[in-house]
Amino acid sequence: MLDVSYLEGQATEISRELGMPLGRILELPIFHQSRILAGSSGLGRLVTGVNIMEVPDITNWVKPGQLLVTTGFAIRDNREAQENLIPSLVQLGLAGLCIKTRRYLAEVPSSMLCQANTYDLPLIELPPDIGFADLIYEVLSAILQEQSAYLSRMLDVHSALMQIMLEGGGLQKIADTLAGLVENTVYINDLINDRHVYSCVNWPVSDMETLIAANRERINFNEGMLLTQEDREELLIDERSIGFFSMPLMVASEIYGYIRIWETRRPLTNNDIKTLERLSVAAALEIARERSLREVERRYANEFLNHILSGRIEDTEMEIQNARKFGWDLQKDYVVALIQTTPPQQSRIDKQEIRNRVLRELPTVMLEKGVTCLAGLRGEYLVVLPAIAAKGLTARQANDQARQRLQYAREYLDWAFKGWEVRIGLGRFYPGIRGLQQSYQEAKQALRLGENLPTLRGVIAFSDLGIYRFIYAKDRDKEVQNFLQESLGKLLEYDREKNTELIRTLQVYFQHHGNLKKVSEALFTHYNTILYRLERIQEISGLNLDNPDDRFNLEVALKLYLGAMNNDKGGCHSL
Repeated sequence: MLDVSYLEGQATEISRELGMPLGRILELPIFHQSRILAGSSGLGRLVTGVNIMEVPDITNWVKPGQLLVTTGFAIRDNREAQENLIPSLVQLGLAGLCIKTRRYLAEVPSSMLCQANTYDLPLIELPPDIGFADLIYEVLSAILQEQSAYLSRMLDVHSALMQIMLEGGGLQKIADTLAGLVENTVYINDLINDRHVYSCVNWPVSDMETLIAANRERINFNEGMLLTQEDREELLIDERSIGFFSMPLMVASEIYGYIRIWETRRPLTNNDIKTLERLSVAAALEIARERSLREVERRYANEFLNHILSGRIEDTEMEIQNARKFGWDLQKDYVVALIQTTPPQQSRIDKQEIRNRVLRELPTVMLEKGVTCLAGLRGEYLVVLPAIAAKGLTARQANDQARQRLQYAREYLDWAFKGWEVRIGLGRFYPGIRGLQQSYQEAKQALRLGENLPTLRGVIAFSDLGIYRFIYAKDRDKEVQNFLQESLGKLLEYDREKNTELIRTLQVYFQHHGNLKKVSEALFTHYNTILYRLERIQEISGLNLDNPDDRFNLEVALKLYLGAMNNDKGGCHSL
């Protein structure tokens, strides 16, 4: 009998992750006359060492990953030992069992074959003339050679990582380096900064979108950070089966993105998978670095936005130039919207985290809808500035366009703040960046009025508030003046310049409750002339007399104006 302790000393253990698949071990010349009797589904088990069983209590001496070799001497006449051996070896994590038959066992018992298939533990029959010492030498030499190749590969990976760091390479450099090492197509998706890169190997660049699209709905990661051959998946493209591996890029338990490798040239080896694991760390750190840079830039951009909204602008052209540093074009026309969010009671969601995500994603979401959008924070509010095409539009049309474009943001915000109360205050459009401060003040006032009027929900546009604006205003006289100017200012100016009677016509129109025949009679004016004047009133004011809110606002404005004129307060004469 062989000295077991001696053999254990010879069967040097190798790191579990540096083992060699049993299927490849069995390709060695020494196994040329061997046969796989059962458990062939487990040929992917990694072999990290060899041990010999010639004593009944072998389970006390074996270690996970070992390939156990025996003549069957210890179990030759023991049926119970034969039936318990396979389950015990599986429980201990052994890679496989090799039995030399025809000396102590004429053949492998059927119960052992059945259990080997059940537990997927490969059971190999060795020829009678094989030498155990030769077998151990061949297996360990192959494993050590595999380990040497792995260490050499890791040196290459380390060198590549150092080169990337020294050159300040980004995701594209990492993708190119990884593709060169594993000789397959690599795709890196940065979910945090909304970018992706790829490097093609034996696959046309023009067809890269085909690979990406085929995998778009198949982002499934294993529970841990380490991959095995069992994580390999396949997809079929143009009748070609392509294997692929996906690995998450994790930072502090948060998924920052993922790497996907398609086997477009050759199957990935275990060493390739280890290469992927190491370079994935560099990719995750690069994404985190980019995120930090963007957050710093976003912070400076937010400070600049607050500066603009404060109204402290001395040189308009200089501010426009400064905005270009953040990729903003302040020569466009913008309106200001403020978003106020209220979480449900006992919500554990981090409000700041959601707000930061909205700031990252909302401009992209709006741009996909064809709307340029600036976003930031000001105190308790999220600030959104959707761009509008105000040239040639009346004030009302510009505000309507702003409200319509803001609906895109509303759809996204309802999704991002699901279950929260989301209220949006929208200011009116004023030309130039100096007008943004006034639009901001109006958006804030719209939200505050909404707090006093529970019926106001969703998007609360300042232009739609009518008389509510000055009912709750702190400076009521100023708001009344603004209201009169918006409603009647252009009409009064038109009457003065053209010597017309639009205001007088409007007054009689309301006195007779919109009865055009009576209006015509009261003014001693032809019916068609009255129709023409009413059309001009609507064109000039931008208000629609068929709209109940517009009609009400016009009538209130007219009463306020005439009342002020009669009382000789003088304030309205400036209109």
